[in-house]
Amino acid sequence: MDLFEPIDQYCERTAPGLLEEPLNLFTNLSFVIAGLLILKSLKKIKPEDIKPGSLLLGRLIIVIGCGSALFHSFANFWSMWADVVPIGIFVLAYLWLFLRHDARLGVNSSLLVFGGFFTLSFFCTQLADGIAANGGEAYFGTWITLFGIACFYAGRRQAHEFYAVGSAALIFSAALFFRTIDMRICSTWPVGTHLMWHVLNGVVLFLVTRAYAKAPGRS
Repeated sequence: MDLFEPIDQYCERTAPGLLEEPLNLFTNLSFVIAGLLILKSLKKIKPEDIKPGSLLLGRLIIVIGCGSALFHSFANFWSMWADVVPIGIFVLAYLWLFLRHDARLGVNSSLLVFGGFFTLSFFCTQLADGIAANGGEAYFGTWITLFGIACFYAGRRQAHEFYAVGSAALIFSAALFFRTIDMRICSTWPVGTHLMWHVLNGVVLFLVTRAYAKAPGRS
């Protein structure tokens, strides 16, 4: 694999170059703003009352924005990994922290759920049409899991967390829609819709992280 081989995945990019995706590049500010807002909100909480991993999640959101900005600047294989790795780390970290400190599962039970999540994600990627989904199939398992977490909070009657994560799941649905149609509308909308994937997901990550940080749980 040539790490410097160009990748052209989105409508907005029409040629190699650093500023060929200006909207896809600058809308990554959504993640940076979301992460900074999380870190700012945590400063108002006593250090001993901050839920485990909350600071990590806030910082990871900022890293996601930086990694995605690199990919939409350089658009090659090494920058693609700079994009997807922080996202994967955030998803796994958030799920683990939720299972341990909100669902209050033991290590073995959490690992079992982790296995279920990987299985779900695998089958989603295998069963979905990758071309039609435009890469969104990699997130279908996460999408379903978000609704599951919202249902958990509903069952626990944690209204604030339910509305936050439930809203995040619905917003993520819209984000997946915009990601999916990006390459299909290039002829009528040359800038594409991938920028909405960034804007909406900044909101999603803010909502789920804020819900986790505020949800009652053990330390």
